This record gives sequence, C-alpha cells and structure tokens, in this order.
Amino acid sequence: MKILFFISVHGHGRGGHFHSLNHISRKIGLENDVRIVSFGPGKSDIIESNPYFLRHIYFNGINLLSLKQTIKKISKSFHPDVYHCFDIGSYNVVRLFIPSNKEIIVINKCGGPNPKDFPHIKNIILFSKENQEWFLKQNKFKDANIHLIPNRVKPIKLNPNYCPLKMDTNSFLFIRICRIGSFYKKSIEDSIELISKLVVRNIMNIKLFIIGVIEDNQIFNKISENKMVKDGFVILLTEPAFTNEASRMLYLANAVIGSGRGLMEAASLGKPILAIDKNGDVPVLLNDNYFKDAFYTNFSERNTFCNLNSEENLNRIIRLIKDKNYYSKISHFALNSFDNYFSIDKVSDAYLSVYKNAIMGKRKLLKDSSMIMKSIISFYRSSIKSK
Repeated sequence: MKILFFISVHGHGRGGHFHSLNHISRKIGLENDVRIVSFGPGKSDIIESNPYFLRHIYFNGINLLSLKQTIKKISKSFHPDVYHCFDIGSYNVVRLFIPSNKEIIVINKCGGPNPKDFPHIKNIILFSKENQEWFLKQNKFKDANIHLIPNRVKPIKLNPNYCPLKMDTNSFLFIRICRIGSFYKKSIEDSIELISKLVVRNIMNIKLFIIGVIEDNQIFNKISENKMVKDGFVILLTEPAFTNEASRMLYLANAVIGSGRGLMEAASLGKPILAIDKNGDVPVLLNDNYFKDAFYTNFSERNTFCNLNSEENLNRIIRLIKDKNYYSKISHFALNSFDNYFSIDKVSDAYLSVYKNAIMGKRKLLKDSSMIMKSIISFYRSSIKSK
C-alpha cells in the first residue's frame, strides 16, 4: 500500500506529533511504500531525518498556487492509495487540492483538549479516549470512521556510554523533562511541591532534576528562587548537553514525572510514572487505580483523578522510595502499561486496518471555509514571525 503523509510546520517542528509521525511512519514503512511531505514556513529536523521523508515545501499562506502545483506533481508521481494528514492545518490546505470524494484521506488528531469545532472528514485517528468520546457525540461525524489508536512510542534504548552526569546511588531521583515556560509551569511547580512535602516528612535522600530548555526567563528565575532549588533538592538542567534528546537522561531516574509521550517513554524503561493532577498540587503515582483516569486525557495536564486520596498518594510515593518490593511492583506495572497501550510495535496493523476500511465523502469546502481560511492565515502569521 502507498501512503503519503502530510504535516504542517509553523515553527521549530519538534512538538509531540512530529515525533509521533516519525515513529509511526517508520513502523508502517517497513512493509508499505511510505513518503512524507512537510510544508509551511518552518522546518522539522525530526521529520527530515526520517528515511521516508520526500521533501519540504515552503508555504507562507500566500503561495497557494505554487503549493498546489508541487503537491499535484508529487501525487501524480507517487500515486498514493491513502493521503494521511497529521494535523488539522495540513488537512485544511491539502483538501483544497486533493478531493475527498475521489481519494482516501485520513487525519490524525494527536491528543490535546477537545476541539470547539473540527473540519468534515470521514476517517479520523485519535490518541485519547477524551477526544474519542467528543467525536462520537458530534452529529456531523455520525457516519465517520473514528478510531482510537494510542500506540505511538518506540521503546527507549539507553546508551550506557552516554553519561554527562554520574548516577547518585545514595539518592532517589525524580526527573521531569519539559520546556520551562508557561505551558508546563504547573507541572514544574507540582513536581517541586512533591519534593517539598517529602522533605517535610523527613525524606531527605531525594532529588528532582528538571530538564528542559528555557522558554520564559521570568518563570525560570522564579523557579530558581524556590527554597528546594536553593537547598539542592531540585536541580535545573537547561544546557544543550542535557536538553538535546533529553530522554537519554532517563538512565539516571528512579521515577519519572511526565505527560504525554514523555511519560510513555519512561514507562518503556519500567520506570515508575507519575502524572499531573489538574485539581491537585502533587503528581499522582500511577497504578491500576489511577491509570484509567490519566489514560482518558492522554496523560496530559488535564488529568483528573476521580477517587484520589492525596494523603494516600503521598504515602505510596514514600513507600516507593523506601520499599524495594513495592518499587519492583510499580516498575512492572509501568512496563506492562507500555506494552499494552503505548508500544509502537502494535501500530502497523491498526493503521493498515484504518486504511483498508477508509471511506470517501463529500468535500464540504463551503461549510468548512472559515476553518480553512484560519489555517491559511496561521501559515501567513507564522511566516511573518519567522522573519
């Protein structure tokens, strides 16, 4: 089967859905003919490193005719069985040139909160139960094929020779990998609050590494002034040696505080995983009781835990630090969760099933005209910012 992937790039091109497309296409491409085309004012080194990457097309929202000619040329040369758009922006542009009433078009909505609206399309792949329930309730998608396929992460293989820092065997180390800015501000504050509460409980053999590039200096400076940072319980690692492919630093971790892909990658190593609680101030250690709540919202910062007892959660984290048998139990739970829900090893058959059962539909360009125009304007605005 021939699959042509499209993805739009507005900025640095390193967001989670770029990694997802990179991993998923590599798996599907082992037994199928796959090509990837990116377009937009930005470029993605993640996508361009993919063995199936065909080309990047510069698109600033204005040069529609040039983009159309290039896509039509690619389509004529490759003649795909399926056009697979990996974000709304790429779909809203590609649909202008590729008619959905004559060709098979599939779109991924890669997590995130439920949309206020979504363009008409007949074949949709979702990462979260939260999104799936929303789409199933929308009358406009009653005849659409809606698929929940959360599997999108390949197991991490740590390099034993990669060691910019030595492991501290005397401390229990938590790691939070994220950009230091407004988007992840709560998760960073909650991670530090966990350390603070453990220290109050006289759990002193602990450390937290926060690893990520600085997006907001004001937020970074405020975090740097926190008592836990000043006392050495929390260490901020923002240099490229640590932030470039930061997942390599997980060899140091005893447990990982994560969201989305980062949490899933940690689970592949059998590291106990803690998720952010939207309504609390301390991350939640995941086990059978709390996993389904985090799974529902794609392990995002929107997680809500229906029957959470905060004191019990903190006690379990303390037990994780102190009790080797309990640590082993939670570690096995994380690894089993990865195998059952996250591993990309199971993704190829699922996606091929989507393609084989995909359907065509009406174009409905007029009904989606405002969304199409918003996407085109966003390309233009991104091109202005990049100058």
